[in-house]
Amino acid sequence: MKRITTIFLFLVLTCLTASYCVASTTTVSPMERLHSGVQGVIDVLNNPEYKGIPDKQGEMNAKVREIIKDFFNFRELSKRTIGRPWLNFSSKEQDRFISLFTQLLEETYLGKIGSYSSEKVSFDKETIIQDKYAQVDTRILSSSKSIPVVYRLKLINSVWDVYDVKVEGISLVNNYRSQFAGILDTSSNDKFETSKKNLFERLEQKCQDLKNKQNKK
Repeated sequence: MKRITTIFLFLVLTCLTASYCVASTTTVSPMERLHSGVQGVIDVLNNPEYKGIPDKQGEMNAKVREIIKDFFNFRELSKRTIGRPWLNFSSKEQDRFISLFTQLLEETYLGKIGSYSSEKVSFDKETIIQDKYAQVDTRILSSSKSIPVVYRLKLINSVWDVYDVKVEGISLVNNYRSQFAGILDTSSNDKFETSKKNLFERLEQKCQDLKNKQNKK
């Protein structure tokens, strides 16, 4: 879980510090799409209506959350973290998982916005893969090191959205998938149903724990 927290902290840092280094060659390229979302977050964070005002942090976080949801595909992210067992989730269960998993990610990283210092982000390279997949390579730059952060995007209905983030070679999707695979038991229908219930209970408890932690601050 610490590693996941670090990944999403870097994601937040990206949103906070982006500087566009490479121009795109198409009107709505993956890099432009990513940059647009990042810029939207920066605009909110720099808005004097919220910046440095403790009573406005909740409202600011809500706006940041909505912007990130616009360029992140949480359904695709959720599906990939579950892997093949996703096909055996009912539509209602899929929606429930997406809601809980999105909430888990939000509660994990939005509370860390205050950790940002002075790092910069370089948007270095865009690669299109088989027409509907893309990768955008970025780096978080500090005075002492450069940390590679790779975004993976998928084209759906002519819009590129992020479905995975890889920090220093560690994929968010793969990291969570290994955790969920340790909970879900697909050896029989009965065990699968029991393990799904266990997974939902764990997610609900984790989300509640994170909320309680935030409320104590």
